Amino acid sequence: MWPELESRVGQNTRSILNLLANHNQKATFFILGWIAEQHPELIKEISEAGHEIGYHSYYHAMPVNQGVETFEDDLVKGLSLLTKITGKPVKLYRAPMFSLCNDSAWTIPILLKHGITISSSYKSHHPFNDHRIPSTPFYFEHEGSMLMELPLNRMKVPFFNLVYTGSGYFRVLPLWLIERLFDRNAYNMTYFHPRDFDEHVPFTKLLPVYRNWMNRFGNRSTSAKLEALLSSRTFLTIGEAAVQFKDKVLQIVKV
Repeated sequence: MWPELESRVGQNTRSILNLLANHNQKATFFILGWIAEQHPELIKEISEAGHEIGYHSYYHAMPVNQGVETFEDDLVKGLSLLTKITGKPVKLYRAPMFSLCNDSAWTIPILLKHGITISSSYKSHHPFNDHRIPSTPFYFEHEGSMLMELPLNRMKVPFFNLVYTGSGYFRVLPLWLIERLFDRNAYNMTYFHPRDFDEHVPFTKLLPVYRNWMNRFGNRSTSAKLEALLSSRTFLTIGEAAVQFKDKVLQIVKV
């Protein structure tokens, strides 16, 4: 499907780079292998601007649907490509859709095996059972090796866990509410996709109507809202945040 769609990732990403440069702010860019394959010059541009590069899978497939062998092949292929383009080892990983879960905990040893030291791949989870994912950074431990996890934090509200820090949620919510929610927590995992800043995302028959609508709704407000937050709050890259939390007493989950 992707080759049949208009490519707008370059112009949208460069809009983000300009916004960050205007605020002297560095960020972490989690890159799909397919995007790196199609736009190596863009990945090099991001890296040379001083931003962190992390891996986000090759084709945005969720690990739980891949299985051990396919996941490891995907990881090795993508890390190799990003290292070749940037000349730097990649040590950061984000699963598509923050989708790591109990059923895909087998990914942790594989990530460690291939040099990943920091992950941001879990959604905080507060169910009425023992499968709790914290709303702040913690460690996975496997045979003495440690993988720091910086989860997507969510606010517990009746009947569900509310995301407010990025992407479509950020686009829909009003700025005053976003600011209030940010101020309630010392740790906020903020994330965006290039399309979140695109005011003219094309409609396509290759996607259902609701996806076309979701890809466009609220996009005109994204830059202004983020500008306001960048002007009033301090943001860190994933790597910088990991250093800040490194010496704190964090929960350890053994796998």
